[in-house]
Amino acid sequence: MSYSALKVREIVENAASNTWSVPEFQRGFVWKATQVRDLAESLWLDYPIGNVLIWDSSSQKKAVSEKSITDSRPPTKWLVDGQQRTAALCILNGHKPYWWSDGAQWNNTVKTYDIRFDIDAKEEPYFVTANAAIRKVRTNRYVPVCDLLALDADKDCDQQKLQKLAKEIKSDGLCGGMDAMEVYTRLDRVRNIRDREMVAISVDHDLEEVVEIFARLNSKGTRVKEADIYLGIVAARTPGWVREQFMPFIDKLEQQGFYVTPNRLFQSLTAVGAKSVRFKQVADDFWDKVNIAPAWGRTQNSWHHSLKWVEAYGVVTNEILPSDAIFVPASALFERFPDASRSKAFEWMLQALRYGRYSGSATSSLDEDLREIDTASGPDDAIERMRRRIRAIEDVAADELLRDYSDARLGRLLLYLLAFRNKAVDWDQSGYRIAFQGNELVSGFSPQFHHIFPRGFLTDKASGKPQAGISADQIEALANIAIIGAGVNIRISDKEPLAYFVKYRIDEQKRAQQFIEGPVESMTVENYPAWLMARAQLLAKVANIFLGELRGAGEGAPIEAGEMSRPRARSAVPP
Repeated sequence: MSYSALKVREIVENAASNTWSVPEFQRGFVWKATQVRDLAESLWLDYPIGNVLIWDSSSQKKAVSEKSITDSRPPTKWLVDGQQRTAALCILNGHKPYWWSDGAQWNNTVKTYDIRFDIDAKEEPYFVTANAAIRKVRTNRYVPVCDLLALDADKDCDQQKLQKLAKEIKSDGLCGGMDAMEVYTRLDRVRNIRDREMVAISVDHDLEEVVEIFARLNSKGTRVKEADIYLGIVAARTPGWVREQFMPFIDKLEQQGFYVTPNRLFQSLTAVGAKSVRFKQVADDFWDKVNIAPAWGRTQNSWHHSLKWVEAYGVVTNEILPSDAIFVPASALFERFPDASRSKAFEWMLQALRYGRYSGSATSSLDEDLREIDTASGPDDAIERMRRRIRAIEDVAADELLRDYSDARLGRLLLYLLAFRNKAVDWDQSGYRIAFQGNELVSGFSPQFHHIFPRGFLTDKASGKPQAGISADQIEALANIAIIGAGVNIRISDKEPLAYFVKYRIDEQKRAQQFIEGPVESMTVENYPAWLMARAQLLAKVANIFLGELRGAGEGAPIEAGEMSRPRARSAVPP
């Protein structure tokens, strides 16, 4: 690792000349104009603006691909952290980064991010983002920063331009109390931004070490993932693949309600194509186009099967899952065994999530399961092998339904699945099933978790504390939660159960669909602890029946035929 001080103009030159580039997978420029303005002001005030982190890959056998490959000599230094600041410096200097391939887009960006120096300002802000009014000002009050940064102090002609501008500013009646030389000095201070220094941290370690180094050095806490860099390697071997196939598929998944990161999908690619998510163990030739293309085709197909699989049980978004890492072994399972039992696989999924099988980085667990799939004699054997990897599986106990619903993602998922399985109807007046709009399952539906006994009803209004005999934990328990759509959840507010059951016509059938039993009249504050325990026990019993059916049932559809055509609608609540 080495540290060097680079001047702003050198950083801009490195970006513009392709000495540095950015991997194809990195996001585009996302800073707002105000952020670029603030960067200019920080430089003018001589405030620190952070470091840039560079990976020198010249000694590596594998290289990464830049965003736009138009040169027969691709760069070997990669700007892995600091892309936004570097692009902002290029905008201020009026020099297009080499990786910014769209010239028209660049020109539009420069026009939008038109940062001006207010020569007449006596206090902050000294820099402004030009709008139509500022551009119409006839004096030289608002000087384009890029014009000043383009001037070279070593060239006599540029010195003369700056002196002339200072005189014109005084002729405009600006900068009262200053003479032309003082105005020149003020302008020159802006020009000297180009010579402000930033620290560049450069590393040339092996790829896997680089990932950890960048993760530790990054002051913003944004971890550079190993998959990010390997994704660049694929792009180097198959130019345009990331931009034209990989990222559009992520967009397609998002349209279906599944917000999957590039890292997760890339893990699925190596899981399907190379039987591992440890990228450094993947054969070098796997990254070549001839091997990536068929592996990518199989990966897309296996994701299609995996999404259909979970949709059949009502999961139409990964946001409700405790971890979407489950899709990595699932895609590998359905790629190798397309006829694998959906119900048995779903039970395995729930148990894996229940016991945190894929929490954290999960690399070891994922690789273990991929080996089980690869060496299994058949689909049932593969599922059973993965199931045995989970610690001793016990029945769902009532205590699990007494946990705080906000800290129990698997518990919330299980509540939703039970209501979906029971064909529960929403508590609004639409008459639609939970997650449905008419007879169609809603893409991306995210359930609302409603307190059956509202917090306000169980709280003493004078003290703000739970009513006598009730604890805060009991109020927030999973067993006090029903699954409904967004529309009615707000309207119920803190009304007592009897009141809102009557008002919104939540009859006995609707309540039974959510496993709310017993006469409404008995649902009082005094009876709440006993009611909560009884519902927790009922939900545990129903959950165990559900899991048992999945484990031993055949392929019977969990919802009725004809109900699975997917709408394009995004809202879960019909108009």
